[in-house]
Amino acid sequence: MAATYPQDRTYWNDTAEAPAFPRLSGDLQVDIAIVGGGIVGVTAARLLKDQGLKVALIEARQIGRQVTGKSTAKMSSQHGILYQTLEQKFGEDRARLYAEAQETGIRRISELAAQYGIEADIEPMPAFVYTQDESYVSQLEKEVEVARRLGLPAHFLTGGIGLPFDVLAAMRWDDQAQFHPVKYVAGLAATIPGEGSHVFENSRVVEYDPQRVQTDQGSVTARHVVMATHLPLGQIGMYYSMAHPHAEPVIAAPIGFVPAGMYKNAEKPGRSIRTHRSGGQTWGIAAGNSFKPGHPDDEQESIKDIEAWLREHFEAGEAQYRWVNEDYEAIDSAPYVGWSSSGSDGYLVATGFAAWGISNGTAAAMIIADLVAGRDNKWLPVFDATRIKPIAGAKEFAKENLSVAAHLVGGYLSRKPKDYDALEPGDAAIMKVDGEDVAAFKDEAGKVHAVSAVCTHMGCLVGWNATNRTWDCPCHGSRFELSGEVIHGPATRPLGCKITG
Repeated sequence: MAATYPQDRTYWNDTAEAPAFPRLSGDLQVDIAIVGGGIVGVTAARLLKDQGLKVALIEARQIGRQVTGKSTAKMSSQHGILYQTLEQKFGEDRARLYAEAQETGIRRISELAAQYGIEADIEPMPAFVYTQDESYVSQLEKEVEVARRLGLPAHFLTGGIGLPFDVLAAMRWDDQAQFHPVKYVAGLAATIPGEGSHVFENSRVVEYDPQRVQTDQGSVTARHVVMATHLPLGQIGMYYSMAHPHAEPVIAAPIGFVPAGMYKNAEKPGRSIRTHRSGGQTWGIAAGNSFKPGHPDDEQESIKDIEAWLREHFEAGEAQYRWVNEDYEAIDSAPYVGWSSSGSDGYLVATGFAAWGISNGTAAAMIIADLVAGRDNKWLPVFDATRIKPIAGAKEFAKENLSVAAHLVGGYLSRKPKDYDALEPGDAAIMKVDGEDVAAFKDEAGKVHAVSAVCTHMGCLVGWNATNRTWDCPCHGSRFELSGEVIHGPATRPLGCKITG
């Protein structure tokens, strides 16, 4: 049986001393309420406070330790083979706006870290995309040609790029960097409290409207509400119909061969690596092939592949950390940032970063700060969160859900035990109990943990995440603890408890 880790135990979370913030209690009034304490929410809070506004940042768990603290944390405008796609879909001018936003975003991280004295382990590092597949060489050449035309520091290479194996071709992006995401985000959050501004942790928002949010112990009233929650909560903007979730495994292990940059390949299975120094040794932070959340067979296959790759090529020791991260990809390949509806009477949102949330998240916070101030932002035409109507994405979304259902019914679920007694220790299953869909797990002590298998967002069946022992929704990406507690949304209500014992 594969080793498992608590879902919040990541390399970044374990190697950062993050400050603790209070729980929201009572009623509060500020200028701007921000829901979500990742890189988008914290950066937006800091920029808005710099504009003289009073802000309240509200995080359901701990600042910087969820999606941001599960990333590979590359400060890079190099986003795989993306710019030729953006140029085809949006035109050259808007593709250039996306490129400029990414470069500006990564520079702003360095500027904020320097301004507030945050030790974020920022390390300049080139970013490479390489291929060992002849069919991808021309795509890399085309990507470099487009990127250079858009003003990006891209180069096409056919020689060695500092890896312990041969490649056919590669792109190199200069003037990029890697950093420690939790040290940065938590450090920046620590600069916010005071002068009428606040940061709250362990304060899950359960009710909301565009000018007020409420937790189980308090509320915040504001002129505007920013939903910096990975995917906007509940039905806001119907972004769940325009952005599809995907997950990827990430591992951290000590390595003997230390590459001289940040690397990812172009083909499948997907593999990427960056490094970080801690505890007197160099760690490889490697991500594997993406898969649908809640698909345990794909998850375990991807974990095994990336671990074997790291051992084979980088003299890696045993992986000390394994986790699964999630992100959302917009149906037209650019994030959704800005007002959730026409005019300024809705929510401010940011979602659909497609696993490039460090540069995109910072740029999104800059856009949000401009919109709150009533300023134009020149990047908005490519990011505009109202550019696609929900119905336009409904057909593709329906196909995604049919694929999810077919996988669950025809594969994973049909092979699993049908009652609690049939579960082996360490085994999980979705089963029918008294006519209801139940998600059940039996731990090594023989204790059964069972909750409703129906996601509280829109009724999809959750699937098992064997690495972190969580229940993950394949349809819209909500994640739940064994107890049914929400880890992150769009769901805001827990899975109903069926049995624990």
